[in-house]
Amino acid sequence: MVASRDDTKRMDIQALKLALQNHARYVRRERGGDRLNLSHKNVESVRFDKMDLSDAELVGLRACNASFAGTMLTRANLFGADLTGVNLRDANMTRADLRGARFTRANLEGADLTDSDLREGTIMRQSSEGGLSYIDNGDQATRFDNASMRHSNLEKVRMNRANGSGTDLFQANLKGARLAGCDFTGADLSGALLDGADLTDANLSRVNLRGAELIGVVLDGACLEGVDLTAARFNKTELMAAKSTEGAIMPRSAADLGISIDELMRRHKDWMMTGGAKGEQAVFRGVDLTGFMHRGIELSAAEFTDCILASANFEDGIFSMANFSGAMLVNAVLSQTDLRGAKFECSNLSGAVMCEADLSAMPIAGGGGRTWPSNFRGANLTRSDLSRANLSHCDFTGAVLKGADLSASLVVGTSFLEADLNGADLSGVDLSSCDLRGARGVAAALDTMEKKAG
Repeated sequence: MVASRDDTKRMDIQALKLALQNHARYVRRERGGDRLNLSHKNVESVRFDKMDLSDAELVGLRACNASFAGTMLTRANLFGADLTGVNLRDANMTRADLRGARFTRANLEGADLTDSDLREGTIMRQSSEGGLSYIDNGDQATRFDNASMRHSNLEKVRMNRANGSGTDLFQANLKGARLAGCDFTGADLSGALLDGADLTDANLSRVNLRGAELIGVVLDGACLEGVDLTAARFNKTELMAAKSTEGAIMPRSAADLGISIDELMRRHKDWMMTGGAKGEQAVFRGVDLTGFMHRGIELSAAEFTDCILASANFEDGIFSMANFSGAMLVNAVLSQTDLRGAKFECSNLSGAVMCEADLSAMPIAGGGGRTWPSNFRGANLTRSDLSRANLSHCDFTGAVLKGADLSASLVVGTSFLEADLNGADLSGVDLSSCDLRGARGVAAALDTMEKKAG
């Protein structure tokens, strides 16, 4: 794409306001409306928060350190735009043209880029004499190196050969994404959803993939040197297609415990009954226990950190004060289970069934009335079932509860600080004593409840 000249002068603020007003009329299909065209304009440090800029022409836009928080940018053309350090938190960029754009050090937390185009692209500058030269020395790759893309939705994006080194993609959705040849060196993809993604020839060296889902992923020729796959779910046959897995950290098997699981659980029971005088604590740290079936078992204070418990069944069990931090609990069954004071920090509980579970705070023996609350900080509870559960005083700070069923649950003093409750069912829930600061989706959920009641 060719730009006629390099306009380095910042756009006149009055002209910008008029253009935005005309675009608002365009979006509403009102008379006098005109589609926004800021191609090759300089709007550095300008705030566009929560505006509707759908279908806008923003080719080669210079918007360093600008803010588009919560902005609608669906189908917008941002080909070759410079968005270095820009704030795009919770922005909607579905089906946007982002080829060759630069998102270095940008904030894209919670942004939706579903089906957007992040492939290569470059703009050439035409001088007044007619000569052509590449902007950025012809670097065609889309860049989001060292950007924050936590909880972002990148499902089905086209991102071939993009540069995402050092990027924070914690719990990002990359299902079905085309990521062939991408450079993710040193990136954080812990808890990310990569099912069905194409990572052919991608560089994943030293990437954090703890707790990530990689079912059906294509890894032909990919470099996985030093990658951390602790608590990750993947098929070993697909991993074998990678060019190198040297130094990769893999999940442990039950055989690595050096003791049978039944014997370990028996010793744990002795340890609990004698206050630690006999037996030993059950420690399953980092072990793959997919499909573990033990309904009604008692494993209070057991250690399940970074354990793979996908589709496990612990219904009617007792796991008070157990530690499930970083564990993979996708589709696990924990209904009617005693989980008082349990720790699920940064665990993956998507699709888990915890209906009627007791997740209230655990009284501390001899603590003068003090309690130990259950901890779900940073956990993924997408589409989980928490209906009729006791969630009193639980800490859901930064947790993702998209589409979760919390109907008729008890939430006295519960913290949903910065939590994502979009699409959650809160029918029959009294949120009056909860900490909802920074929580997303609450207003929509309450509005849905009012409509149902009406």
